[in-house]
Amino acid sequence: MKKTLSIILTISVALSMAVFNNALATAPVDIGLCATDTTNPFIGWLTGAVKEQGEAEGLSVQIADAGGSAMKQLEQMENFIAMGVKAIGVWPIDPNNMPDVIRKAQENGIKVLVGGSDTGVYDVMMNMNQYNCGEQIAEMGIDWLLRTFSTDSTPENLTVKPKVIVIKQTSTIDTTNRSNGIIDKITSWGFADVVVAQGEAMTSAEARTVIENMWQQNSDAQLVLTYNADSALGVNEFIMGLPGLDFSKLAVFSGDNSEPIMEIINMSPSNQSVFRGTMAIVGPAINGEQIDLPVATYQALRNLANGTYAWGAQITDTIAKTYPKE
Repeated sequence: MKKTLSIILTISVALSMAVFNNALATAPVDIGLCATDTTNPFIGWLTGAVKEQGEAEGLSVQIADAGGSAMKQLEQMENFIAMGVKAIGVWPIDPNNMPDVIRKAQENGIKVLVGGSDTGVYDVMMNMNQYNCGEQIAEMGIDWLLRTFSTDSTPENLTVKPKVIVIKQTSTIDTTNRSNGIIDKITSWGFADVVVAQGEAMTSAEARTVIENMWQQNSDAQLVLTYNADSALGVNEFIMGLPGLDFSKLAVFSGDNSEPIMEIINMSPSNQSVFRGTMAIVGPAINGEQIDLPVATYQALRNLANGTYAWGAQITDTIAKTYPKE
């Protein structure tokens, strides 16, 4: 009898779970987010904030994490199309393989917002001036070098000729533009020995490998400039693990921002971190009003989903030099 009851209970639980899982699978999704890799602090923060806002307003927002795989991201786009979502936000890993699947989404009545990289096909693209972002990353580094090594904050009175390592990323037009902005600005300054790493980095792990290899021949560097904040975190982790260094004479600057990133940057005044600043994406100015990036991203997707979007096909994000909180 006990055995029979146990079997019945097991079957009942299994059926209940099947019904529950089927309900989840068929539950309507209003907005699909195709993230590059949510372990990236910036992407994880942004997509998480969009999902939170949607749920607060009663919308279903689902995040698909591609984990850095362009092919997986394509599959996730196809899944959202099959699910019949109303809008998709995608941060492309490979912008070149996106046009066809975006057109397919549009043919199925789905609006697509593309963030960060120009795919050529979209309903709305949110982006920044990538080259200028790179220039300003380099400017932050130059300002720090002058404050730290010049007797009067002029390049003519530097006490050392600084060595600068640049870790670039050139997988897309946009990453290339930002990287070129960094390289062109720091090189044209003319007062530093600039070493551009052969290896490239987008993630913390990749950057750690690149800087570890670079450090063998460039341990006299004072400044490292990287493409994005995730790679800067990898550089910071490597440098902070080295013994016998004067961390007050070392700095890393980069682009992108989030709360976890700021936690590390805020540790730099006490030299518990050498990641000292980043170019933060503030968000767009719409009709003269500055809107925070996660708020603007969500509002654009929400309005695309409900058919009330009216901000134009291209949204340009404002960027700002961001330092530790005092």
